[in-house]
Formats: sequence, structure tokens, C-alpha cells
Amino acid sequence: MYQKYRNGEISAIQLHILIISFLICAGVLDLSRLVGAVSQQDAWISVFINGLFISFIMIIIVYTISRFPQYNFLQYISYLLGKPLGYLVAISYCFYAALVTATIIRLLSEMIYTWLLPNTSIYILNFIIVITALYMIRNGLTVLARFNEVIVFMLIPFFVLIFVGLPEASLINLRPIGGAGIVNILKGVVPSFFAFGGSEIVLVYYPYISDKQKPIMKYSVISIMLVTAFYTALVISQMAFYGPQEIQQVLYPSISYLSASIFPVIERLELFFTIFWIFTVLATIGIQYLASCIVLQNIFVAKKTSFFAYILAPVIYLLSLYPQNTAEVVDFGDTIGKIYTFYGLALPLLLLIMYFIKEKKSIDKKNS
Repeated sequence: MYQKYRNGEISAIQLHILIISFLICAGVLDLSRLVGAVSQQDAWISVFINGLFISFIMIIIVYTISRFPQYNFLQYISYLLGKPLGYLVAISYCFYAALVTATIIRLLSEMIYTWLLPNTSIYILNFIIVITALYMIRNGLTVLARFNEVIVFMLIPFFVLIFVGLPEASLINLRPIGGAGIVNILKGVVPSFFAFGGSEIVLVYYPYISDKQKPIMKYSVISIMLVTAFYTALVISQMAFYGPQEIQQVLYPSISYLSASIFPVIERLELFFTIFWIFTVLATIGIQYLASCIVLQNIFVAKKTSFFAYILAPVIYLLSLYPQNTAEVVDFGDTIGKIYTFYGLALPLLLLIMYFIKEKKSIDKKNS
């Protein structure tokens, strides 16, 4: 069973902060372009529908794992799926989390290289980011949660920056509402689903919540809906600014949106955005990095996660160097997003089904 203080604890509020910090990451950069390619001017509708869907998945996740408040990730999936499959899922999740961490690190280094340090090698940038992430998580979950409590305030400028281009935007670009058709709107949910990747971290972090008596499900859903509101407003503003056709030609609409906007006092607004975005992404990297370490700790029944943090650091660094250019980074990210379908959708549904099957067997056994 889960032993308190073995890896640190977090409060229910800190869990919700972790959810928000993780979800507002890479999707900020190109969500409008990805969804707009399918849903056209109705991309914002696809994003909103996806937020509702992710909220439903979050309800399933919290409901299922709340039945096992004293079990860690490996223990409850081993109980529900059986030990062989449980260990297989846990090991594969470690590899998945390491891949996600490496992908985000490479994406961050590409952005820093492009906008801030064009003369610095990617090898150096990746190394610095990995060392920074290692320093963030080496003391466990409690420290990382406190770091995110500070970083979450840096999300406030993101909400403000949504509106800087509105004077030059045209609402005509959003019309006709529903003109893309219900089929395309629903198809647009798929790329936006990948942008919301990260809800599965609750599967790993829930056992470490110290105050489980709090309405965790309610606040988790609120966290998802806050992110949904942010992403929906972001897509609306950028789609109104560019239009459904022009936005397809922009690699990172959020940065180009800011560079095309005129703002008093600050001349290079996109650099202002990039600085805040770097800290937010570092928080995201730490969350997924530590999740991988915690699951390894569960598997090997170790006392601390710091050992696995040091072991994984060179692995993550090498994985982050695998893509050769920006295009490959984007393709690599798309592949990871598809893998997320299993951990963010299929696994929660499978665990819920197995829980009901186990409960039914237990009730039948008692009645007999």
C-alpha cells in the first residue's frame, strides 16, 4: 500500500495547479493552425467540445482511482488488470512519459534557438534544460508542486496577450458559424484532443494527495474547463486575426500573432511572451519527468525518486536529440500525441470497466 511521505505529498489545490500547468504548454503555439486545418473558422467549437470531452474523461479517472486511495499507480492497475499486464502498462508509461518529456524539451530548445539564442547549439540548450528539470524534481513531488504554485501566476500574461491583436482582428473570419459542417467540427476535436494531453498525470499523482476529502473531482473538472476557456479564446482571437486560410501558412500562430501586433511600451511583444512561456514549459517538463520517476519507484519499490531522476536524465537528453530539425520535432510530437490516446482515453475507460467487473464479482461472492 502507499506509504505517506515516501515521495512527498501534495494538496488537492496543488493537484489542480499541476493540471493547469501541464495542459497549457505546447498547445499554446499551434493549436489554432492544427484545428483550423480541419474545422476552418469553427475551430473554436472543436476546441470547446474537446474540453467537455476531456472533462468527462477526468471524471472517469478521478472516480476510478478514488476507489483505491491508499494504492499507488502500479498497485491499483495491477489489481484491476492483473500483475503481468499491470507491470507492462507501468513500464510502458515510464517510456511514454520520458518520450513526452524529451519532446517538450526539444520543442522548448527549438523555440529558444529560433527566437532568443540563434547562435547557441541545440546540444547545449537541451543539456541546460535537462539539468534544470533534474534540479527541479530531484527533491520530490512536494517541491515540484510548490514550484508550480509560483509558476501558475505566469499564466496571467497569457490571458492578457490573447487580446492584444483584437483591434486588427475581423469577426468576419469567424463566419458563418457552423459553416464547416458538423462532421468537420467533430474531426477537429482529434488534433485539439492531443493539445490537451496531460490529463493522465492524475493517474500517477492522485495517491499522493494529502487531503482526499476535498471535492477533487469537482475542482479537477474546473481546472480542465479553465484551460478550455483559455484555449477557446486563444483560437477565436487568432482565427479572427488571420482567417481560416492564412493561418495554415503560419507555423506558430501565437508567436506570429504577437509579432504582428502593435503594443505600446513593449516593441518585441513575442519575446515577452516567449520568456513567460519558457517558465511554463519548464513546469510541464518537470511534471512529466517526475511522473516517470515515480512509476519507476513504484516498480522497483525504492525509497526515493531522485535515483531514477539521475538515471533518466541522460536517456531523456539523448531522446531529445533524436529529431534532426523542426519539422521532425513536429512530426515526433504528433506521434507522441497519438500514443496519448491510449493513456488519456483507452486506459481510464479500461480501468473503469475492470473496476465494475471486480466490484460485481465481489458482490456476487458475498451474496453466495
